[in-house]
Amino acid sequence: VDVRYVPFATPGELADAVTLRRWDVAFLASDATRAATIAFTDPYVEIPCCYLTTAGHQKLADVDQPGVSVASFMGTAYGNWLANNLKQATLVQASSRAAALELVSTGKAEILAGVKEHLLEDAAKLPMASKLVDGSFMTVSQALGMKPNLGSEVEDFLQRFFAHVIDSGLLQKIVNGAGVKDKLLVARPPALPQAGSKRCRTDCAFKICVLGCGAMGSVYAALLAESGNEVWVVDVWDEHVKAINERGLRLQGPKGDKTVKIRATTKASDVGPCDLVIIATKASGVKDAAEQASKLLKESGVVVTIQNGLGAGDRISQHIDPKRVLLGIASNFAATLIGPGHAEHKSMKLICLGELVGGSKTERLDRIVEVWQTAGFDVKGFADIHVQVWEKFICNCTFSAPCTVTGMTVGELLDNPAAWRMALTCATEAFAVACKQNIRLAFEDVEAHVRKFGESVRQAKPSMLQDHLAKRRSEIDAINGAVPVEAAKVGMTALANQMLADAVLAREALF
Repeated sequence: VDVRYVPFATPGELADAVTLRRWDVAFLASDATRAATIAFTDPYVEIPCCYLTTAGHQKLADVDQPGVSVASFMGTAYGNWLANNLKQATLVQASSRAAALELVSTGKAEILAGVKEHLLEDAAKLPMASKLVDGSFMTVSQALGMKPNLGSEVEDFLQRFFAHVIDSGLLQKIVNGAGVKDKLLVARPPALPQAGSKRCRTDCAFKICVLGCGAMGSVYAALLAESGNEVWVVDVWDEHVKAINERGLRLQGPKGDKTVKIRATTKASDVGPCDLVIIATKASGVKDAAEQASKLLKESGVVVTIQNGLGAGDRISQHIDPKRVLLGIASNFAATLIGPGHAEHKSMKLICLGELVGGSKTERLDRIVEVWQTAGFDVKGFADIHVQVWEKFICNCTFSAPCTVTGMTVGELLDNPAAWRMALTCATEAFAVACKQNIRLAFEDVEAHVRKFGESVRQAKPSMLQDHLAKRRSEIDAINGAVPVEAAKVGMTALANQMLADAVLAREALF
């Protein structure tokens, strides 16, 4: 093949030259601005971009504030990102990296934006003290750009080529040999096009962060990444994070045994701005996760939380505008963590999603539902998600604490008259509170509703019982313990749920 190399002085000049037909393919960073005129493969490496401050800024949120000046190299991917995303700070674009550094050196800007590796070099050239702000504000997605109309066969070939060099480990060997493994990350393998399908461009994919990579979070992360999104996970378990970064996230389940390359970290500040943040922690971790999520959202970003019980929306709203939050529930979800970097997905019937506030189906909701459906989940959007939340919540109250204090499976509880009376009393109290709060439930016979649910999962041990068997604290405050709280809001009491919640908490005091 006859190859001609065409050099360019700056990334901006290279990107602009596509309209002049001066190149056919080019190695450069992909972003939404460039994707208007350039077709991109999926990224093959990711390069973190950070802020270097001379004014003591501590975190990313401190930068985009009135009175703050940020210097950047015009025409770079991160420069384009800053132009589109900085809302309050003043962006000063320079014609070169050296010119941007000069702006900071002369006091015309107090922050320098750029590739982390370059900033560490530039810090030594400044006449004043400086430090990196914690975290990266975005990552440069280095990819292969193609001029328009090269054809789907060329695009598919290049996509498969990058899949091969990443999957085979060849690219990682090249990165290691060049001594830059600490300065950039090899991307996950590209999603290969299916026969007869049109591959989604880079600008169609979502950047997603899953906060809490337990069993459920692992399933979400693996399938969403496999469908072509850029996925990060944040978890407190060091061994789990290390295994995911070294070997990928292994997921066994109804769709086979697969290992997906995603990025994992223990620090949310490593992730950068996201289109979608999924809170997949236990109820007790939702508030802290919401605080982390508030620092990860792009301007148009959305938070989704899929939880058992009640109260997640209220806890998230303490840190994030509730108009940016989608609430969800998962029906008959069964998954377990086998070990670090290894999860098993057993079953899941339906995920219900809806706007936390507003009570209507929105275009944004439809878009998020489509992202999940494309990843293989059975997902449906609802105008009033609180109906679905309460209908599941009543079932949770029926079986969670009663099974936990008796040690019974769902089927054993259904078959035991004394235990069933106790469980049904919990259900009846929760049902009465929902009716008093004007929740438009789709059923009137509460016993028939909860019995039908129980019969479908007779062999199951509720997650609360599993927590106690493992000597872990449960989500009791968000399930049976939440009924008395909600009852008090409408002048009612819920003595059975309060008593069982106290019994569960008493057991947990011994763990």
